[in-house]
Amino acid sequence: MSLLCAGNSITKPCNVTKGKVYLDSNGCKSANEVEVTTCGGSCGTYAMYSLEANMMERSCTCCREESTTKKDVEMICPDGSKFNHSYIHINRCGCQKTECVTPEATQVTRSQRRRR
Repeated sequence: MSLLCAGNSITKPCNVTKGKVYLDSNGCKSANEVEVTTCGGSCGTYAMYSLEANMMERSCTCCREESTTKKDVEMICPDGSKFNHSYIHINRCGCQKTECVTPEATQVTRSQRRRR
């Protein structure tokens, strides 16, 4: 599901993004390109006033990995030596609930520190 934001721009949903790169480690390079993955995109984070509760209600989520696999790749060094290197491959991303940090709470904490 895509969301419309200010300026009518379309925001991409939380999803896995894939790319291919050679991995480097201590001057050694992967024998082949490796598929690297990242999580990115929009989740349904919001803050709104609740008439019933007479306060702000917040829901914060972040786009992060939900399923990963450990993969191995062969690394080749300039001297011809080889070794296996493990890395994490993201299979699936999703929106997961997280703590909302309010500007008011941050402001109170800062002003309390100044008084001490």
